[in-house]
Amino acid sequence: MGEAYAPTGDVVREISLRVSDRDDGSLAILNGDSGKIIHIVQAGEDGFIRATLRGLVRDRKRAGIGDDVPFRLAQWSDGALTISDKTTSRRINLEAFGATNAGAFARFLNKRSLP
Repeated sequence: MGEAYAPTGDVVREISLRVSDRDDGSLAILNGDSGKIIHIVQAGEDGFIRATLRGLVRDRKRAGIGDDVPFRLAQWSDGALTISDKTTSRRINLEAFGATNAGAFARFLNKRSLP
């Protein structure tokens, strides 16, 4: 998945994200700072979000790294949108997967919690 991408420019918006599996098969996406749920990915929905986040979590598990550090979703002044994990040094350029898939993540930049 869109590995070693180095954006140019500065971060213009960002949010830290945590991921939590739920008993019903859904995936909770939490604001990494507040711990509040910002989105629920229902089982069988939002396949790109689910696959991307599960891939990042899987990389951590393989390396024996816990989930103490949130992932970082960032929009850059050059227009790039990335999600990164500083514990594994992995950064994914979400635009590499098309505007629709990048947009699935972009909506989280303005969310702080579910109403």
